[in-house]
Amino acid sequence: MGLSHSLALAWNPFGSKDEFEEVQFSAAEQAQIKTNAGWAKGEDQTLLFEIHNGLKGPIQCAQVQVDLQDGKHLAKSFTPKLFVPPQSIRNASLPHVQKGTMKTYALSCSCFKKQGRGECVNPLRKS
Repeated sequence: MGLSHSLALAWNPFGSKDEFEEVQFSAAEQAQIKTNAGWAKGEDQTLLFEIHNGLKGPIQCAQVQVDLQDGKHLAKSFTPKLFVPPQSIRNASLPHVQKGTMKTYALSCSCFKKQGRGECVNPLRKS
């Protein structure tokens, strides 16, 4: 016998179900998040990422995907998600990316907003 639907959804670590929602960034917010990618001097196998969060609230990044020039794709999920506090920089890496083989990259990041609107907020911080 499994849990009923209402019991399975009863607990939310951030308060009521509708109080905080994880959302994608608006165009204006996206413009305040800068990323750089490259290889450290003398290292040609591990791609490094630098994520600059210029927002007033924290963000979290769940995954990075790299498209290579030969048509292959590499991806890495961050478990737990990579937390980037407001006005801060965090680094991440993706091994096995040979220097000079990357075509493009994309980071999958989001933030929490009260009822999905307004500024990004930390859902664990008491108001």
